[in-house]
Amino acid sequence: MEILLTGRHIDLTDAIRNQVTEKLHRVARLVSEPAKAEVVLAVEKYRQKIEITLHTHGKMIHAESVTSDLYGSLDLVVDKLERQIHRFKEKFLTNRTGARHEEVLPHLAGTKPFALPALVKTKKFPVKPMSLEDAIVQMELLDKDFFLYLDPATSAMRLLYRRRDGSLGQIEPV
Repeated sequence: MEILLTGRHIDLTDAIRNQVTEKLHRVARLVSEPAKAEVVLAVEKYRQKIEITLHTHGKMIHAESVTSDLYGSLDLVVDKLERQIHRFKEKFLTNRTGARHEEVLPHLAGTKPFALPALVKTKKFPVKPMSLEDAIVQMELLDKDFFLYLDPATSAMRLLYRRRDGSLGQIEPV
């Protein structure tokens, strides 16, 4: 597996590089080649944040963790990534072959199957064309963390959302 390490406001020492590489070898056993892992280690005041984005066979799996300890964040993010890979493999294999993952992947025997969360509510509402500024105002007025609107310039749907740090982000379809 190819590993790309990036440090933000942190010096990447050999000890950190070795620990990340060692932990990602656990993940490498679960995915087939070619696989690429992009690891971003960031320090923000007292927060140690690690983000891992795994690219394999056209799929992208992302996990992140924030704690006060860098190595603790690394353990948590690798555990999250492993759970996501197990969940993806189980979903893929049961849908594709109809067989359980224990039959196809014996090293996963004994692991608890993951259930997808249930959809509990569906809302329908008219999507109106509006500018980005109007969408921001509307989202603030509704006191929501996201808002779906139609961009009048491109006639494309846009999703405006509040990020964890309080700033805003926007998702545009391609």
